[in-house]
Amino acid sequence: MKNKKKQTIFLIGLAVIICLTIGYILHKNKKENYIETQEERINLYFKYNINNYKSMKTTSFKKDPMGGYFVKGYINNNKKFYFHALITDTNNYQFNGDIGYNPKTLGKLFKKDNPKKLLNPSDIIKKRDLDKTKYEAEPPLFFAL
Repeated sequence: MKNKKKQTIFLIGLAVIICLTIGYILHKNKKENYIETQEERINLYFKYNINNYKSMKTTSFKKDPMGGYFVKGYINNNKKFYFHALITDTNNYQFNGDIGYNPKTLGKLFKKDNPKKLLNPSDIIKKRDLDKTKYEAEPPLFFAL
């Protein structure tokens, strides 16, 4: 009787550990997919709005206290061309052109002087008939994991 009880507790514990492990792996994959998708949206933004754009490097991707996401990076392998991108619930947690940069360095590379006239990723996707599913992803429930 005692042996059967220990065996049952062990099996329940093992099942819980397996479920938690599977949940963690699925969550981690969702988080990685979200980050990659948002990086693609930022890349698309730069591709259509920057002269002589070659590449982008993301240095950090963090959740901010207000529930949005804050992305830091630079373009064209030059840390002087740094940027800070903001992703908020306004656009369903999809990057849509909210970006900060130094107007004396990166600002001089933009195709248009007025930031309001720049194309945002959603407009680019519509204009170019790009596959919307490639450029949209839901954020994970818990970003810290």
